[in-house]
Amino acid sequence: MFDLDGVLVDSEPFSREASDRILLEVGIVQTLEERKLVFGRRTIDNYRAAIEARGLKIDPQELVDRKLMLFANLIRGRLKPMPGVLKLLDGLSARGVRVAVVSSSPLDRVNVSLEESGLFSRFELVISGDCCRLGKPYPEPFLLAVERLGVKPGECVVIEDAEAGILAGKAAGMNVIGVRSPNTFGQDLSRADLIVDSLEDVDVKLIEGL
Repeated sequence: MFDLDGVLVDSEPFSREASDRILLEVGIVQTLEERKLVFGRRTIDNYRAAIEARGLKIDPQELVDRKLMLFANLIRGRLKPMPGVLKLLDGLSARGVRVAVVSSSPLDRVNVSLEESGLFSRFELVISGDCCRLGKPYPEPFLLAVERLGVKPGECVVIEDAEAGILAGKAAGMNVIGVRSPNTFGQDLSRADLIVDSLEDVDVKLIEGL
């Protein structure tokens, strides 16, 4: 089970630019601490926290919708799979390994990212942040994925680049590979079963060995 942003596609710079611009329009400039906490978590939860911390009366869903429109424009013709993604997906497909995306991003943003990067058809299942009542770091997104796939948590491997996603995967009873990323402000990946620098370091045998 793959996280999307920062794992499958290098979307974090575009996402950050879109968020900064949308939030600035309503007078919000996130602190460094707030920026560290957003990774791996649902956009609406991050926006709600920023709004509440400042005592503002703004509909967070409206900001989410506006961000999506800007994000879709920013990535057009520019979003590519991360290094190692295509080779790994080809290897998993050749071995008949089922693959899913489990992301904290809204479904529309997940879909536009997968379509723009040419990855949409590669996954059997997509779970987004708006599929669940509680997003990462809670295990609900991963548990929903195994329910829909008809598999057991212990049979699954999660690939994540954010602490929230790693905590969610472990809480769901899954093995987790943490991928270091320069875009995620030095996330604590220590709870992962294995930490790699890139998906170029991951192959089918390594996944099957967890």
